[in-house]
Amino acid sequence: MRKLSTLLAVMIILSAVPTWAMAENTKSINLFDVNVFLRVSQMNVNGSLVWAGSFTIEATLVNRTFIDYYNSLAKENKTNATREFANLVYGVVYESFKDFINDKLQGSNLSAVIYVPPGGPVQVTGKWRAVVRFTLAPFLVSEDGKYFSCPYYGSMTMKFLGVVYPFRWKRLTVVLPRNYDIYTLVPAPKELVDNVAVWENGDYFPMIKLYNPVYRLVQFLNSTKRYLNVSFDPTEGLVYFNATFIGANATPSVKSTLLESFRQTMHPLSISASKIPNGLKVIGVAKPQVSVKKSWRYTKWLVVLKLPGRFDNITVIGGKYQLGPDNTLIMEFEEERNTYVYAIAGLGLVLIAVLVFLFRRRSRTSGSEESDTGLKGTGGETKPSSERLDEIHREGDENEP
Repeated sequence: MRKLSTLLAVMIILSAVPTWAMAENTKSINLFDVNVFLRVSQMNVNGSLVWAGSFTIEATLVNRTFIDYYNSLAKENKTNATREFANLVYGVVYESFKDFINDKLQGSNLSAVIYVPPGGPVQVTGKWRAVVRFTLAPFLVSEDGKYFSCPYYGSMTMKFLGVVYPFRWKRLTVVLPRNYDIYTLVPAPKELVDNVAVWENGDYFPMIKLYNPVYRLVQFLNSTKRYLNVSFDPTEGLVYFNATFIGANATPSVKSTLLESFRQTMHPLSISASKIPNGLKVIGVAKPQVSVKKSWRYTKWLVVLKLPGRFDNITVIGGKYQLGPDNTLIMEFEEERNTYVYAIAGLGLVLIAVLVFLFRRRSRTSGSEESDTGLKGTGGETKPSSERLDEIHREGDENEP
């Protein structure tokens, strides 16, 4: 029965393939509606980050002859019909991608690995509908440190019953890393929004090339003047910084990579970046290394902060600075201590009190001297006191007749 089923299947399939398709590989055969979804991202392979491409391919059988065949087969044995359909998808869809990838690797110094789910790459999800899943790594490779390029591009084909046909798909969607600038996509996609590219009705895999973000950042920095303003809050022990880059427009890749460089070197508590006319501004708060030295007069703070790169101009508000090795900013801030101010104020109050005391003492002494000299008349004669005047007055009375 199994042999009869297989023979019948081959006869139906052969009858469905036109004679011109057997002779020419430029013609196509319409077996499936295929939609390809691909997400490009980094994955960890043996402790290293590599660019991987995760494929999800939806294949729906549309050829009427094959649909009738599998429907007839399912009436006899649904499990066998599902298994044979999965095998067809495996051979036509998955192996077409696998052969295409291996063909592109031949003659190159590259090697790649295809990772499939534990249950295999093909999963039947409905009546004569299946999903193919696998991940390819590496998907992007570095090119001269300037670009990340995909080595797999060009026309795609499939083999069916010994005949080569174009592998056609209805829709191809590629989700590229959002913060990476695109150098080229060939052919140009029908849609491109936020690094999501969509192509329709093709039989190829497009050429994909992205800028290396580090290269783009170096380009940006070489085209800009860089200014840094820094202030220090001794109460919280925090540094507030404002970095301005003027002279070139910042792409999403530049903005993302620049912020990451600040995070890796300064370890900010918060940070943000915003575009300005012909430039970019970065604002943040960081917790630096701080050492404090106190004396009875002053408090001094030595603040050390590592910068992500060189700046053309640095302004330290309320302090002074010098640059150490490896773009290390060494700042010094000084503040007069309150105890010293209070001591000066207290000393002033004591001095004022002493002066007031001396002035009052001198005033009392002067008043006493004036009282003593009040008994003397003019011309050196002494003025009689009141008691003496009474005695003189009485003596006068006694002498009167």
